[in-house]
Amino acid sequence: MKLTYRGIEYDYNPPRLEVTDSEISCQYRGHAARYSYVRHVPIPQPAERLTYRGVAYQTTRQGGIQQITPQTATGTSPALLTGLRSKLVSSSPAAQVRRELLRESSRLHKENISRSLQHRVEVAKTQGNEALLQQLEYEARQTV
Repeated sequence: MKLTYRGIEYDYNPPRLEVTDSEISCQYRGHAARYSYVRHVPIPQPAERLTYRGVAYQTTRQGGIQQITPQTATGTSPALLTGLRSKLVSSSPAAQVRRELLRESSRLHKENISRSLQHRVEVAKTQGNEALLQQLEYEARQTV
């Protein structure tokens, strides 16, 4: 393409990008439109350390997965970590207080759920809503 800037002519060849239409359709100002994106640009993936069913792994920026062994994750052996963890958990008074608070809050949460469920059952009975009563009975069986 021949262009001129301040009297100087030059050739301009813009880069060609391969564009792909996606499955996403939308409307813009009343007209149907499709979202398109550049095909060769990779979508960056987050690099995170995750655990699935007790197995630690790490995702890479390219979308790959790497399994993490306990030695590579911390540089120490798993037996040493287990021993330290048990010592810290069992001897710490703060850990015991926290455990007790968690038990108490869990108990209170269950009581609140059962109280709310009982109130909803009473309301459904006064309204004569049998379908709602069946759903609430099913919910009560699940929470027990």
